[in-house]
Amino acid sequence: MRIDLAILNPLSGLGDGFHSQMLYTEKYEVIIPPGHRRGAMNAIKLSDLTGEPYVDRLACELREMVIQVCADMEVELYARFRSEREDWVQAMVLTRIGFAFMPEFSVILPGLIQRPLVEPEVERSIALITVPGRPFSPAVATFVRAAQSFAWPG
Repeated sequence: MRIDLAILNPLSGLGDGFHSQMLYTEKYEVIIPPGHRRGAMNAIKLSDLTGEPYVDRLACELREMVIQVCADMEVELYARFRSEREDWVQAMVLTRIGFAFMPEFSVILPGLIQRPLVEPEVERSIALITVPGRPFSPAVATFVRAAQSFAWPG
């Protein structure tokens, strides 16, 4: 199988074999249900979450980094549930099972409260990845033009 392009978080880089064009950057936020005791806060520190039940996003590309930061800061998180599906994670938060970390533009369910995660701030960048020198098919060329001209958030 041949992949012509991808939209992803390049993390620490992809090497010379790929061309990366940044599309947008977004901060990670804490999502909580309505009525949560942290809902009145304008931002939430990682240390504010110690001992709070949370819903673990298994498919999060920054998950291991967040787990390490929690260990370094002696923040104890109790994962009540885990899921690879972001919609399920959000639904579980909405039903008051716990909080979750979520990229700010990934929250889709109405009613969730989003607060910036601070101390530390965490963000990710999303890029369009192509292979240098590989000619684009008409479909890929159309997709690349659309991605480059789209008004991305952030």
